Amino acid sequence: MAEGIVIDASAILAYLQNEEGAEKVEAALEHGIISAVTLTEVLGKLVGKGVPADQAEADLDELGLEVVDYDRELAKAAAYFYARRNPYNLSLGDCAVLALGEHLGLPVLTGEQEWAKLPGLRVKARLIRKAKL
Repeated sequence: MAEGIVIDASAILAYLQNEEGAEKVEAALEHGIISAVTLTEVLGKLVGKGVPADQAEADLDELGLEVVDYDRELAKAAAYFYARRNPYNLSLGDCAVLALGEHLGLPVLTGEQEWAKLPGLRVKARLIRKAKL
């Protein structure tokens, strides 16, 4: 895969809710790739905030993102990150995204500031917002 960028749930939600960094996400949508785990996370958060499920699905479909199935190979790769999740507060969804980025050899677009501090990260984390001081 020559071009593309893996987009995590925090970035997609920032875009859908027109938060700071939404413009960076918009610029990446054309080549955006998400994990099926990210799809679950975003749909769950939208529905949890009161968005009807069919509307949440339509909003995500409209983005035109490629969805990659979460298979055994990605699960094993995500386990590497999950085993080292502390003190970086990585969720299982975060680990799945990082594993997908590493697997595809693509950067990951995120709103998670802590990812910039991960030692030995083998995937480039691109932040949608400037770090807060």
